[in-house]
Amino acid sequence: MHGKWDRYVFLSLLVLILSGISYAHWKGQQQDEQFLKDYTEYQQAVQLMQQGRAEQALPLLRSLLGKYPDRYNIMRTLGLAYAMKNDFQKAAFYYEKAIRKRPFLQQDPIFTLQFGEILYYNGEYAKAKAYLEKSKQLPGSETYHARIDELLSQIQHQKSS
Repeated sequence: MHGKWDRYVFLSLLVLILSGISYAHWKGQQQDEQFLKDYTEYQQAVQLMQQGRAEQALPLLRSLLGKYPDRYNIMRTLGLAYAMKNDFQKAAFYYEKAIRKRPFLQQDPIFTLQFGEILYYNGEYAKAKAYLEKSKQLPGSETYHARIDELLSQIQHQKSS
């Protein structure tokens, strides 16, 4: 009698473990499908921006940021979309938010140039100058450094006006 009870316990545990594994696998597949859908949506937003259609990219990026509030790359891309629409206040907000999530972005030459430019167009000349001077120390092409010099010159002109 004791051996029969042990078999029932063993089989019950086996069924429970297999059910748990099956459920975890099913939920994992659902999560993978959602991540793939969201990744495709992000790529679509980037493509829209590359086509100059930032207005259409904004709802996609806002939705993604709602799902992934800690993703600095979504914050950065959303900020860039706002900059493309000349909403430099919102652009600066999302760039600053991205920096808080990923401080290392301040070592990215393109990011610092873009942020410096956004700050310049937002009228934050002192902050823009600081980022652009930092950008000057980072590696970049001749065109990259020429743009930095141009913006710094414009900032200097604004101060003397």
